Amino acid sequence: VIVMVSVRPSEVFQRDGYDVYVRVPITYSQAVLGAEIEVPTVDGKVAQRIPEGTQSGTKFRLRGQGIQYLNGRGRGDQYVIVDVEIPKKVTRAQREALERRVLHGAQIEL
Repeated sequence: VIVMVSVRPSEVFQRDGYDVYVRVPITYSQAVLGAEIEVPTVDGKVAQRIPEGTQSGTKFRLRGQGIQYLNGRGRGDQYVIVDVEIPKKVTRAQREALERRVLHGAQIEL
């Protein structure tokens, strides 16, 4: 018996050995104030805590959420890279709130 296997690249994940990488967009507000977001893994979605002040490109490690080792003992890790999305347009109220934030250090929600 001959078995042919065809593997397509994932639109969500990138693989490096037993480790898996995924890029997840977060809002400006989530980056500034912190949040809990849902992150896709090869086994489904998990909650990931985003701390206050997270910068775009920050990488979080999810231990044991990667690819199963060939010998069956353990798994690789998954790395979540966050991309902070900056709004292209803001309302007048958002602009004023942001300007107040810059001038007075107050927290805002965009």
